[in-house]
Amino acid sequence: MSTCWPSVSIVIPVRNEERILGRCLEAIARLDYPKEKVEVIVADSLSTDRSSQIAASFGARVIPNQKQTVVSGRNRGFSEAHGEFVAFTDADCILRSDWLKAGVHGFESEAVAGVGGVTLAPGDATPFQQAVNVLFLMASAAGATAHHQSAQTARFVSDLPGCNCIYRRDALAQVMPLDENLLTAEDVWLNWQLSRRGFRQAIANDMVLWHYRRSTVKSFCRQMYRFAIGRLQVGKRSHRLLSPLHIAAGFSLPLAGTVVAFGCAEGQAPILALASQAACLCLFTLGLFRTKSIAAALCVPMAVGIFLSAWSAGFLRDLFFPLQTVDGK
Repeated sequence: MSTCWPSVSIVIPVRNEERILGRCLEAIARLDYPKEKVEVIVADSLSTDRSSQIAASFGARVIPNQKQTVVSGRNRGFSEAHGEFVAFTDADCILRSDWLKAGVHGFESEAVAGVGGVTLAPGDATPFQQAVNVLFLMASAAGATAHHQSAQTARFVSDLPGCNCIYRRDALAQVMPLDENLLTAEDVWLNWQLSRRGFRQAIANDMVLWHYRRSTVKSFCRQMYRFAIGRLQVGKRSHRLLSPLHIAAGFSLPLAGTVVAFGCAEGQAPILALASQAACLCLFTLGLFRTKSIAAALCVPMAVGIFLSAWSAGFLRDLFFPLQTVDGK
């Protein structure tokens, strides 16, 4: 592959991303890869800002995504792609210049259908974004997310992040289009479908990008709420895609409410308050160790609280009131 690089289509689902899309496309333009071998497809979810114009100014092919979801955007992008390989990323990602070469190098075996990379926090991330990244790091260490933040060596994995991956086109053709009733977790479902067909996925330790996490409480809350719904949706299709950690987080709101109510009724409110303070201190210490920033560390307990509350709300919503349609959501 080093002497004859394959063609690659990079698909980016977009919806009102004018603030950050340019940085992503600039990074793609700087990729150390033959320009004539790279096709950039922006699946635009009927953006009302300048996203489509910005994409066009960088030479990307803009296609409409009428259903306005990430899964429909990936489906539309794949249907229009011409590359031998198809890569997926998001508008809030900055690719390292060797990202594409590293990804392509990962396909040493015909059994490998997809290769994913290492997802890092950018150096100019805000304290809140750094705190959210610590949360993803905790989830990754517990095996609950595919957003690997380090990889000392290349290895096989069961899942790849939808913002940092590349696949053989012929393998994707066996599983796409994906189910467009999924609100999120379409990457989880894609990788599961490939695994069921005997394909393997790998992590390349030198396939690196920087991912800007959600920058506000509102946007992060909405993301976690949606992530929980999507995870339960795929979990209903296969119980193997729903871990005990997903379920425990899903019931965190009623469990916390029960513990507080019982503790107060038994006169244990001071002990509960002390336990809560101890948990916040532990999270602050972890955040300080990971970020070396007091401001970011102070945000870590809040990020964990938002995650548990929003995830539980989304999980319980889809458990008792499943979404009938996700178009436009």
